[in-house]
Amino acid sequence: MTASVALCTYNGEKYIAEQLESILSQAKPVSEIIICDDNSTDGTSKILSDYSARYPDIIKIHRNTENIGYVENFEKAMSMCTRDLVFLCDQDDRWNQDKTAVITEIFEQHPHVNIVSHNIKLFGENINSTEEITYWDLDAIDPDHFTQPQDIVKRILFKGNIFPGMSMAVRNTFLKENLPLKKINSTIIHDYELLLIASDKDSVWIEKRILGGYRIHPKQSIGYKTFAYFNASEKEVLSRDSVFAIFKRFPFVKNAIQKLSLTTELEKEYKTYCIQQYKNYIKSLPLLHSWITRLKMKYYFHIFDYLK
Repeated sequence: MTASVALCTYNGEKYIAEQLESILSQAKPVSEIIICDDNSTDGTSKILSDYSARYPDIIKIHRNTENIGYVENFEKAMSMCTRDLVFLCDQDDRWNQDKTAVITEIFEQHPHVNIVSHNIKLFGENINSTEEITYWDLDAIDPDHFTQPQDIVKRILFKGNIFPGMSMAVRNTFLKENLPLKKINSTIIHDYELLLIASDKDSVWIEKRILGGYRIHPKQSIGYKTFAYFNASEKEVLSRDSVFAIFKRFPFVKNAIQKLSLTTELEKEYKTYCIQQYKNYIKSLPLLHSWITRLKMKYYFHIFDYLK
């Protein structure tokens, strides 16, 4: 199987060369690197031109005459990819040398798989942690826990996406079937939308091996504020506010199910999830406090109205 890379850039002169070198040094070479630059104003264009001149048969650059934004730019890059597999790629990360080889083998051995997402190590001078952490450490993700059908779609729909685009590769036939993107809201961006659709069909493979590095720095589009201050030993505590946030997410979940044509049973599953989290919170309180809280949440705050 052959591989395309959909790489989007915008004012990425500081790290783009390192990222390109990690792609070009793959043990299993990629066939094409489609780069869509979103009207950069720094030295990114010059760096890209130099690499294109060195690798004219592999690197193809498309420059936007005006800034179209992160999601639109990725949609454009993905639509231009012509090979069997499409690797999504940001401008400021790093690929391990065996990334394309490992992922290609998974696709070849599992024809039902439409998306592969691998684990990634966090790196960068701005990580405020003495621990070595991966992206999945944030939510204590263990792929071995996804054992039942629709476990993955329920996890990412109910609680948020945990598989970033830079860790993803997509089968191009599936990708083209789902372009143009529906873009139903600002939260469900390109990678999240594709993951929801594929995981609803149980066609996502979660690879535990670390096949790349996710750079943490202040100018990145997503992730800096979350990871720069993350400590892997800290555990999330269920609070009243977090329970309310779960209930308030119901319209978002319901809209995603409808607009992306996901399995309708997921709506009922989410309501069950909300009720269980509510019960868990109430049980965690002292007896008198739990009784008062239950009354206030039901009759004063009307928490269950969010599920209508």
